[in-house]
Amino acid sequence: MDDVAEHTLSNGLQVLLRESHAVPLVSFVMWYRVGARNEPPGMSGASHWVEHMLFKRTETLNPGDIGRLVNGVGGTWNGFTTEDTTAYFETVPSQHLDLPLRIESDRMANAVFDPDDVASERTVIISEREGHEAEPMFLLAEALEAAAFTTHPYGHGVIGSKADLNRMTRDELYEHYQDYYAPNNALAVIAGDVAEADVLERMEAAFGHIPARTLPPPLDVREPEQTSPREVDVRHPGPFPILTVGHRIPEFAHPDFPALLALDALLSGPKSGPFGGGGIVRTSRLYRRFVASGMAAAVGTDVGFNIDPTLHRITVVLKPNGDREPIAEAVEEVIQDLHDAPPKEAELARAVRQARAKQAIGLEGVTAQAMWLGFLDIAHTWRAAQTFTDRLTEVLPQDVQRAAQTYLRPERRTTGWFIPEGPARA
Repeated sequence: MDDVAEHTLSNGLQVLLRESHAVPLVSFVMWYRVGARNEPPGMSGASHWVEHMLFKRTETLNPGDIGRLVNGVGGTWNGFTTEDTTAYFETVPSQHLDLPLRIESDRMANAVFDPDDVASERTVIISEREGHEAEPMFLLAEALEAAAFTTHPYGHGVIGSKADLNRMTRDELYEHYQDYYAPNNALAVIAGDVAEADVLERMEAAFGHIPARTLPPPLDVREPEQTSPREVDVRHPGPFPILTVGHRIPEFAHPDFPALLALDALLSGPKSGPFGGGGIVRTSRLYRRFVASGMAAAVGTDVGFNIDPTLHRITVVLKPNGDREPIAEAVEEVIQDLHDAPPKEAELARAVRQARAKQAIGLEGVTAQAMWLGFLDIAHTWRAAQTFTDRLTEVLPQDVQRAAQTYLRPERRTTGWFIPEGPARA
């Protein structure tokens, strides 16, 4: 993406614009540099709760208005919270760009946090959490993160603990909103059938009057170096055992990250950037070892595109009543293979080709383009979009081997097992 224009309004609001005139649509994504990593002890889940509140009431919008207005012009909308960010998007016909500008300007400055709305959303989010607690993958991931991150807020997850969700007050949530929802802590990304000069004029009119604020000090929490393996077992009703092996890896901005992405593509197939997903590739090492052989029911990996050092995870879903010991040994053997020898050039080249193709297909739509630019800028810089696939093609087989030897080591490992006990919930 070489055709991105960058501007900053006088109040510090960063604006990225990519013109794309293939279809008469525009996607507007407002990113705030606040997520689970910005939550102090006792406030886990605050960023996600604030996201919920911003779909409620502002000085000019009532509950349900945002969906009604965007749906009314044939658009789509949503919001989400991650470890590092909170974001809201609207994709609409390009002649309706003023609608998302009006919504996001109002959300930034005029959210109400009505006490009755806070109480109702407390119930909604606790119910959401309780629904997740019936899911083996959620329980295992939460336990693994808590074991892997003993100090850093990445260890407390995005949705937060039930204790914190029950305890937090309306005023604490509103203070979290006031602290972080400022133009100088935000990034607006616009992609689609618009003109740069016109967009900047409209952005100034919609957001220029909102004053910058003094922001909280940057997070200064460093997870201590892990020096020995950790293990955690989750025993709960469920249909089958699940193994997740997590290794501490560096942040997205680290020079070794492209090699880790290539390593991950060899193991399971390329990811669609920080969006993850896409299903495992049948030619990948993990698929051939576990699924094609009939040894396990499913397998996958995850690599975090994060601001701070994070985890690479290998997850294996066993068959009902599957034997755990051979699975753990096989994962160790797959990792050891990466240590012992660099991949063949043809195998690595195939994985990189698959990654480049997945990237190109995934970025065909304007919403995906706006999301990609925003995710990259939150993690490091949007300019990484200009070199992302090129950096992958520069990875050599020995770079992959070195990454495995450096990061996929026992002392950097946290192993988690979900062990079914009792009848599975319907």
